[in-house]
Amino acid sequence: MTYNEDYQKVADRQAIFKKEYPTHKITTHLLDTCIIEGKHQVIIKCEILNGSNKVAATGIASEREGSSSINKTSWVENAETSAIGRAFRALGIGDNENYASKEEVVNAKQKLGTVEKKEKVSKGKSLTEKAKKNTKKLDLSFITDNRKVADLKKIADGLKMFGITRLQLTPAFKRYDPEGKYKDLANFMVNMPTEELKTFITEYVVKNKK
Repeated sequence: MTYNEDYQKVADRQAIFKKEYPTHKITTHLLDTCIIEGKHQVIIKCEILNGSNKVAATGIASEREGSSSINKTSWVENAETSAIGRAFRALGIGDNENYASKEEVVNAKQKLGTVEKKEKVSKGKSLTEKAKKNTKKLDLSFITDNRKVADLKKIADGLKMFGITRLQLTPAFKRYDPEGKYKDLANFMVNMPTEELKTFITEYVVKNKK
């Protein structure tokens, strides 16, 4: 199922709210705002009041500046929308099985993707730095003679163990072969003499030799 099938937008819930609860009203409150690692973060609470001004349902949401694409500019508005959506669900408006609105799920997915990307980059940098300190111990035995195109995946997987990816190999390859002796990176990795290829990896990639 898609998000559209699983979750209702806050706007959809609001339409139902206006129709089914004409005497109720929505209020939102900024509970807290702070700066964490140079980024603004807010916590917003939504209260839905009945015709007697008594609280019928509440919802709370927190968002941080820059944590997702929408939060680059609208973290406050996004937090308010999420808080309202959760209050609607607490009132009984929306999906019977899912509490979060579509907006919250999409936003959470973006945040997770950002965190995973940062962790992957950080891990790659750590492995590369470790490889730089232990160049003499860099085990490149998976690079053998008589290589074929079919062996490239095995080589790529082996290099990833040291945090070396195509992003590091491509610019190093261009520096190493400015005259274009090799057609492309794949041709380079397959046809270059084994010992020369190992030297290229340790000197031009790991040590970032110019």
